[in-house]
Amino acid sequence: MNFDFSALNFETIDSNINAYPDMFINQNSVTFTKKVLEDLGYPAYVLCMLDAKAKVFAIRMCKSNEPKGFKFSKPKGEQKGVVTISNRNLLDPLRSITGVEWIAGKRYKVRGFWVADAKTMCFDLNEGVQEDFRSVPQDDRTE
Repeated sequence: MNFDFSALNFETIDSNINAYPDMFINQNSVTFTKKVLEDLGYPAYVLCMLDAKAKVFAIRMCKSNEPKGFKFSKPKGEQKGVVTISNRNLLDPLRSITGVEWIAGKRYKVRGFWVADAKTMCFDLNEGVQEDFRSVPQDDRTE
């Protein structure tokens, strides 16, 4: 078979970055894909915001001294994987507003969307999709 490899226009796929800015919510934690970190610019601190009526959660980078600022990511070169947060102060409000539609003990994926003028990543919890749980290798986890 004659195949002209040089005629192909390959683009390198970065398998270290998720293609989508997804958030995963399960019974014990909230996990943000590396694409969320990348889109936000690997912020050390974020503000976690929630519109309970609209069921929209959002995170926005902030300074470390900002009231209610939440420790989030390491710098780009040091952040090896996803960010997983097990803080009940974040998890409980998210689980409570999803109501009976979300089954306890199940994992849900919510695709994020970037609001450029607010420099904020938003997650519409109404759009959450139940997923089969897959365990994350221990070395992909952060604090």
